[in-house]
Amino acid sequence: MAHDSGILFDFDGTLVDSGGAILAAYRRTFEEELGVPLPAELEDVHVLMAPRPIEVFATWSDGDPAELVQAYGRHYIGGAYENVRPYDGTFELISELTSSGTKFGIVTNKSRKRLLLDLDWVGIDPALLSCLVTADDSVQRKPDPTPIYIGIERSGIDPAGSWYVGDGPQDILAGRAAGLGTAGANYGYYGAELLSPHGPDRSLDTPLEALGILASSLPHS
Repeated sequence: MAHDSGILFDFDGTLVDSGGAILAAYRRTFEEELGVPLPAELEDVHVLMAPRPIEVFATWSDGDPAELVQAYGRHYIGGAYENVRPYDGTFELISELTSSGTKFGIVTNKSRKRLLLDLDWVGIDPALLSCLVTADDSVQRKPDPTPIYIGIERSGIDPAGSWYVGDGPQDILAGRAAGLGTAGANYGYYGAELLSPHGPDRSLDTPLEALGILASSLPHS
């Protein structure tokens, strides 16, 4: 049974900036598999973050979406991931959470293979995390709360007093539906303008500000 408060995090746009990696993988897929440049509107990483890869290829290419998704994964793993960078403050955040004994984990729509590759590349030890929930663990994706329910169960946190931190509207919606407090990472891909209409309980301008949310009282508590 869950007893402890804790924090679950989105990954891309919350703990790391993977925009360059995602763009690189898409560029290589379009150029090498389709022989065309990446469509101009997809050069905006904000456009790329919302749809799934299969939806991107179904909308913006004439190729077989399933085959292109496989190619995208190969290009990501083949070197595009080296463009992933931790946000300033991410390592300090993890160090403080670990030192204080706070349970924290990652719940992401990303595949487990790519997540583990990214963690290794930036130097985050998965053993420090109370849970890793990825696209491999549920057919439902955020904003559906199912992945967060899985994170709550695996990490052993009590939803009352615990939080989900993410940079997208889907994160706020999923966290709220799962009964967690929600904190919007304004420094991520979507920004405050797109997050604020969804009413996150708290707004963060840096990763380190997440250290203060466990001590915060929720508006609905």
